[in-house]
Amino acid sequence: MTKIYLSFLFIGLIGFSTSAQTTWDNFEDTRKGTYGFINGTFIPYFGNPDPSGVNTSEVVASYTRNQAEAFDVLILDAAMADLSDYVSGSSQISIDVWSPAAGIPIQITLENSETAEPDNFPAGRHSVYLTETTVAEEWETLTFTFDTQPDAGVSNTDVDRLVLLFNPDTNTDDQYFWDNLQGPELADDPCEGVTTNPEILNDFECNQNVNFTFSHAGTGFRRVLNPDNSGNASSYAAEYTRNGGEESDVIIGQFDGPLLITENTSIELDVWDPAAPTSVVVSLQAANGDVILEMETQTSVSSQWETLTYDPSDVAASSDIEQFVILFDPGNFSSNTYYFDNFTASNLVGINEFEPFESFKTFPNPSTDIVNFSYHLENTSDVQLSLQDVTGKTIKLINYPAQSAGSQMLNLNVRDLNPGVYIYSLTSDTRRSTGKVVVSR
Repeated sequence: MTKIYLSFLFIGLIGFSTSAQTTWDNFEDTRKGTYGFINGTFIPYFGNPDPSGVNTSEVVASYTRNQAEAFDVLILDAAMADLSDYVSGSSQISIDVWSPAAGIPIQITLENSETAEPDNFPAGRHSVYLTETTVAEEWETLTFTFDTQPDAGVSNTDVDRLVLLFNPDTNTDDQYFWDNLQGPELADDPCEGVTTNPEILNDFECNQNVNFTFSHAGTGFRRVLNPDNSGNASSYAAEYTRNGGEESDVIIGQFDGPLLITENTSIELDVWDPAAPTSVVVSLQAANGDVILEMETQTSVSSQWETLTYDPSDVAASSDIEQFVILFDPGNFSSNTYYFDNFTASNLVGINEFEPFESFKTFPNPSTDIVNFSYHLENTSDVQLSLQDVTGKTIKLINYPAQSAGSQMLNLNVRDLNPGVYIYSLTSDTRRSTGKVVVSR
């Protein structure tokens, strides 16, 4: 008999419609629902540790289990449409997973948040779906199989919570990476049929045209329901809890491609600050991490939304800006929680996408001495490899002029670096791949 792991806890939202599979979260341009209760350490903006396999996405989620919790849960809230096809098995939930070992069970439970409480199993648990990893330390796409309906009294159209458990009924501190959650169609998807506006860089709703690749905040940076609709009508915003142990606590992001600024460009960011005035810095950078322009302004009101405006007119129109860094209260060791939204750049010349390198691999990672970068060039191209620390400072910058078309390999010596996490960017005339390198000793 299949073992069923009990699932726990909190929260829900929204309305109802039809039945099909949809992308819930790819941590880049599609982010649906909100994350409620989480036992472990969940970092929803994390560089792909292995973009050479099944999943070539630039950004994924990292999830480290809480060793103290046998049933360590991650809860995603969104009202689902008719689940009949999932119960019958004609439709299935899937997810990309990078796991430390093969044979690790993963469970999804779909619940009604109003009736499912921590200690009242099976009430409110509509259905349980199971899968198991088959490989270690590489990406695979896993499909969940319907297992059972603990509470048959929950209607197929009355479910608004997905509970995800990695290796339930164990006490481990394993780290997993996951991405591309494909699940039931939402009952009410406000972004259905919406054409995105490239000048809205990120509104945490239908316009998500930048990728957040790193933050110091750990569990403190995520998409949440807007806490104050009185000054910002958006349904969702970003919540950011500053890491009090970092003097220059950063959020690092990548534009989809070179961002071309003109003298008429204006950059805006909506911010909700609990204790104004607070300095908020937006740094525009080249692909190698070199700062092109650093802009600073201050919040002026506490506990309400305001729009901060930045003037990038000092940047030459020909400057190619490919990444940004946002800093709240730099130079201090504060740990306040801020909300921000509607990151926009008006009067852009254009945003052009760079595709990732073909056959790209980074190994070994972690490394103690040499990191290898393997990739393929379609045509002869200049190639640049940069390595930054987590503050965005460039540590190494190496240029390789006129590399020949075909398979290529670069070797990066990291023996002289302190142990920690570094961000690499490999760029050619038409391709770019980024991610993280972990230096260990």
